[in-house]
This record gives sequence, structure tokens and C-alpha cells, in this order.
Amino acid sequence: MNAQRPVILRCSTSVSRLLAIVLPSVRAIALVATLVAPVSAQVGSAKAPPRTPAIIDQPKGAPKGAPKGPVGRPDLSKMPKTLKVPETFEGLYSERDVRAVSAIGYFRCLQSTVNALRAGALGQVPRTWSIACIEQGGEWRGVFGELTNTGIAVRLQYAVRGDRSGITRDAVDTARVNGIARALLRGLSAPLPGAGAFEITPVPLPQTKFVEVWFLPVPANPSRAVVGGDSLIQMTGDGLRELGHGRSTPPIRTLSVPLEGTTWTLESLEERIPMVSELVVARMALDLVPEVRVRTHQYESVLTRGARTWIHHRR
Repeated sequence: MNAQRPVILRCSTSVSRLLAIVLPSVRAIALVATLVAPVSAQVGSAKAPPRTPAIIDQPKGAPKGAPKGPVGRPDLSKMPKTLKVPETFEGLYSERDVRAVSAIGYFRCLQSTVNALRAGALGQVPRTWSIACIEQGGEWRGVFGELTNTGIAVRLQYAVRGDRSGITRDAVDTARVNGIARALLRGLSAPLPGAGAFEITPVPLPQTKFVEVWFLPVPANPSRAVVGGDSLIQMTGDGLRELGHGRSTPPIRTLSVPLEGTTWTLESLEERIPMVSELVVARMALDLVPEVRVRTHQYESVLTRGARTWIHHRR
């Protein structure tokens, strides 16, 4: 995944505005609501067990009994028992970074699929179909589906393969598609961080036994990046039941990213490990500069273009 350099979304209009252009009769809500909204009332019709979702307010990877920290980090007592939480700084950083890489893949997949849709490369796509971007078999696919009595039936797939991107009929994990679609619907129903002042969108990132829905800023302007607002909703793997959600969000701020140079440093507000949104911006900045540095209060982490892992230094 790290071998392929992330691409900054260089577009004059944001993805949500692109979707509004593609489907002008449907109101755009954040990033993907225009394509999901037509089936929203029905996809989530399955009744979840009557329970109050947990509030997530412990740092991700914190040991049991740790004090409460910034929101958006899973409460270990509510996590699936099969989850193995790394115990080292490097392991925890890697877990956060993996989510950043997946979020970049999600954004790129959605952008590519929308571009193909606008260009007519996907043919006539009914407005009642929904879309979900999923990673399968080492590649990202924009999957269009139609609502049935049992869930979402896959009707069309667009494989993001660089110059070879196009419609594919390869097998797809339909259970995964349904879980992501339902989890995304839950995210779209929640109040977005930033009170409308920033473009934030839910990003569903499936894990082994559950689906995480991260609220992240939408990449748009390569030189002015938004970070913060990270919050999390955790859903069961089938997307039918909420396991927990964030109670508040970290501050949202805008950073100036140089369009050229040899290195760029992102000053994080976090104590040890950067937020997912900060790592997203840092990785995407590698398209502009050959080296990025992310500094938290305790660590400085360096990543160079083409490198597979971060190098960490205690400050």
C-alpha cells in the first residue's frame, strides 16, 4: 500500500460539489450522501437490539484503567474481545497510520469513481443506486448497489487501477459491501463536526470484526489542508448495531502546506500519536515535498517519499 504514493485531490471543486453536479436533483450532504440518500431510509431499516451505545473517550490503545483522553479513540472495554491492541508506541502509531492510508484510498476511490461517472464511462447509473468504496484483493473499488429485501445487491463495480481503471465483474464480498453501506448510513445520520464551517465526511473503514466510521476532513486544496474534528462511531461488522461513539472532537484547524521544497513539518496538538486526519495530510503532502515530519509533544516522526515506514525520534 505504501509503495503507491498518495495523490492529492487536485480539483477546483470539492468532491461533494462534484456529486451535486452529477446528481443535481439530490441534495449533497458531505461527501457521499447524494448517492446514498435515496436508499437511506430502507438500508437501515433492520432493527438493532435495544441498547445504549457506549461513549468512546479513552485514547486508542490505552491500558485498562487509563484516564480519559481525547475523543475518537476506542474504549477498550467496549471493543470486540478478539482485538489485539499493540503495546508499543511504534505499534500504536502504525495502527493509526494504517487508518490514514485506508482513508486516503477511500477518498481516491470515491474521486475516481465520481470522475468516471461524470465522464460517462459507467453508462447509465440509476439515481436509486447507492455507492460504497471498498478495498478488496489489494485494490479499491467503487461499488454501486440496488436495494433489495435482503440488503444491497451489487449491480456495478469500478476498479481503481490507475491507467487501467474501469468496470470489473470480479467477485466482491457482498457482506462487506452491506456492512460498509449500513455503517456509512449511520455516519451520515450523525451531526458532522465543525457545525458546517468545514467539509467533514464519514469514512467507513472495516476492520476484522467491526466497522469504524471516522469523521475526517475532505481533501480538496493541496496547499490549504484541514485537520482535526476526528471522531469515531464503531459498528458491528454487518453495520446493524452500534458499539460505541465519540462524545466530543478535537479542534479543527487549517494548515498551510508548501507546494514545493525539501521537507515540511506538521506540528500536531497531540501528546504522543497524531490524529488520523493529521497523518492523512502528512502522507498526501508527500506528493508535494519529498519528506514530511510530524511532531507531537513527545515524538517527531519522519517519512520520506517511497519509504515504507516512519522513523521515530523522542523529543
